[in-house]
Order: sequence, then C-alpha cells, then structure tokens
Amino acid sequence: MTERYLNHSETLSNGCKIKVRSEILRDGSLKMFIGIYKPDGSVIVEDNDLAPDGLDMEDAFEWGIDRAKKIGSGQKVE
Repeated sequence: MTERYLNHSETLSNGCKIKVRSEILRDGSLKMFIGIYKPDGSVIVEDNDLAPDGLDMEDAFEWGIDRAKKIGSGQKVE
C-alpha cells in the first residue's frame, strides 16, 4: 500500500492560520495533525491523533478542518 495523505492550509478571517493533515500509513493506520497558529506564527495548538475512532481518512480530514476552524476562529488576536 502506498501512503496517502490530504493537506489543508488556510488563513482565517482573524489572521490565524490552520494546517491539517490526514494520512494513511503503510500499515493502514490513520495519522492526523492539526496545527493552529496566531498571525505572528506562534503556536496555539499542535496536536496529532485527534480523529475520533471509526472515521476514514476523508472524514477525519473534514473533522480536523472543522475543529481547527472552530479553535482558530475563537482566538482573539491583536
């Protein structure tokens, strides 16, 4: 099996940046990364393996994007 992955990067309206990666590894396991950053680049959240059990790669990816947007949009930045 070849590794498959999806990446998403976006700048939110408040200037925060999000990065989400969903990846199926060669052993078939799902690896997730969610990163949320202030406009100056400082880390708000960087976390792995956040996807709820039972989601396939695409659903985990969408879940991760939604989660990152909610956290990032809720930040008060100057």
